[in-house]
Amino acid sequence: MTRQACGTPDFDAAGLSARDTREGPQHMNRSVGTRLTPYVMMAPFLVLFSTFFVFPIGYAFYMSLFSQRGARRVFVGFSNYERALQDGLFFGSLKTVLLFGVIQITIMISLALMFALVLDTGLLSARAKKMVRITYFLPYAIPGVVSSLMWGYIYAPTIGPLRQLFEFLGIAPVNFLASDRLLSAIINMVTWQWTGYNMVILTAALTTISPELYDAARIDGASDLRIAWTIKIPLIRPMIVFVTVLSIIGSFQLFNEPFVLAAMTSVPFNYTPNLYIYATAFSRGAFTYAATLAFILASIIALFSAIFMRITREGQ
Repeated sequence: MTRQACGTPDFDAAGLSARDTREGPQHMNRSVGTRLTPYVMMAPFLVLFSTFFVFPIGYAFYMSLFSQRGARRVFVGFSNYERALQDGLFFGSLKTVLLFGVIQITIMISLALMFALVLDTGLLSARAKKMVRITYFLPYAIPGVVSSLMWGYIYAPTIGPLRQLFEFLGIAPVNFLASDRLLSAIINMVTWQWTGYNMVILTAALTTISPELYDAARIDGASDLRIAWTIKIPLIRPMIVFVTVLSIIGSFQLFNEPFVLAAMTSVPFNYTPNLYIYATAFSRGAFTYAATLAFILASIIALFSAIFMRITREGQ
């Protein structure tokens, strides 16, 4: 008893001390390696993120502090920002994309969620599910410019297939490219292209839910609709927030569709913020003011994304 109480601890302490001394350098090397591993794994992402995201925004902010005077750039401080805050054309373009985003994102996310829930049920066979996923995802594989040209031809008021269809049905042709219908036409184009992409993400999220939850709910008499509303949608809510934030960012960056349609109909040069920034830089040559608008737009996108994520987090 005395030996165990007094001698053994001393022996263990000596043994541990000897082991630590013997394995000390190796243990330290393993600790340093463990701490450095995450940084090494993240290094490629951090390099690309800094090169293609942080640096362009930082350079745009740097340019926004100058004004172009002929071949020279003159430091003007925040004068460009004072001008931007009084620019009605820029705020008019923001109103357009806000209206576009509210309508288009609501329709697109609702359709994507509905399709994903249907695919997650047993209503369709495995082959039918595969065909539906490919069919709805295919528009995403088409470049935005190509899809804009295609829809521009479909919408064309004189030669488009929609006009021929209306004439065949004896209905008066509708000009979808008229100024009062242009926003609806673009909403349809973007929804057609991006619904399948969001559907695939939500479908993948649904596959992570344990089937045991569904079995337990069915034993309690829950229908498929009840399971979808009380189990599936709440559990994939983080992914719904994720695709919604991506959609908000994409809405503010709307450019391809109105830019291509401008060759077929009258589209104001300030229809969207990106169109206005493009015209300011390359038609007017005001690169520093365009950089100011671009930096403000990036700040607004970050602000809206943060507000939406904060609101959805508070609701959990």
